[in-house]
Amino acid sequence: MSDQYLTLKDITAWDNTDDVVGLVENIINVAPELDVVMGRPIKGISYRARIRTAIAANAAFRKANSGVSLSASSYDRKRFNCFPFDVQMRIDEADLIEGQSEGDLPGKIITEETVGSMRAKALVVGKQFYQGTLNDPNGCPGLIDFLTTARTQVDSRTGKKIDQTVDAGGTTAASCEIVWFIKQGPQGVHWLFGNGKGITMNPPMWQQVTPADGVGKNRSLCFNLFGYLGTSMANYHAVGAIINVDVTNGTSTSNGLWDDKLVAKLWAKFPITEKPDLCLCTQNAAAALQQQRAVTNFAENGNNGGTGRIAPIGLFPTNLPTAGNIPIVVTDSIQLGNQTVLS
Repeated sequence: MSDQYLTLKDITAWDNTDDVVGLVENIINVAPELDVVMGRPIKGISYRARIRTAIAANAAFRKANSGVSLSASSYDRKRFNCFPFDVQMRIDEADLIEGQSEGDLPGKIITEETVGSMRAKALVVGKQFYQGTLNDPNGCPGLIDFLTTARTQVDSRTGKKIDQTVDAGGTTAASCEIVWFIKQGPQGVHWLFGNGKGITMNPPMWQQVTPADGVGKNRSLCFNLFGYLGTSMANYHAVGAIINVDVTNGTSTSNGLWDDKLVAKLWAKFPITEKPDLCLCTQNAAAALQQQRAVTNFAENGNNGGTGRIAPIGLFPTNLPTAGNIPIVVTDSIQLGNQTVLS
């Protein structure tokens, strides 16, 4: 299955029971990145990509009985790793007995605890997808890590450093966001599922544990969900961003606006063969884009509907009107922050 691209739900369903698949559905409710961004299982917990950084430059026309200089492409090797994703849970024996006395089966109680824990962990995974090592240095790199790395590379088209960012100009502290654009695929952005698996639920075991208040011990049923998750982006042109979108002031002032003009400007920075196929932003950012889009009103016989009408507003954006008609996915995983300054 290494040549197939799957969601976390797909790979988990392939390897686990229906109950665990249902839990993955609950992850998707709060972290759509796990559903809309595709991935692939790998045999181990890492792989190495061979990345061409420069093509041969000596190809040329020549005269008869003349020659052309030999040349070779330049390559980098980059390792992409998977990292342990572990959700440790426990249920006090007293809670199990109380639940059973009210007719709840142990499996139902375990499922309820697991769903709650996974919702919290899902937000961590979602943040990791964007913030990477800034969110958790023990986890996989995120889009900001990939973007930073790409900006150190030379663009073979221009001979200059790669720059696939557009600055919206927002400066308000704690009100700026990044709108992300990615190109998915085997060389683009995708998830990695280590050891050919998704998330595995390990069987519950009784253990003596220290309770939350730190006083003494109690007997609890302990279990966990475990898997190896990673991210990959071998093509340096697979990530772009509109930075410093101000969702507080950008809807009423020119500072920090996100509109279709900025999208077109960023679109032009991607190579022709590596156009983005997905846009990820917050609901606030999508609403700001909605307010920037013009609305056309139609009147019949000069009648515009009177004075009691609701003010017209554009449709909530689900795609961007570029040549690729990029779909927009809203998420809670992108965090508000201060002004982004890239070197």
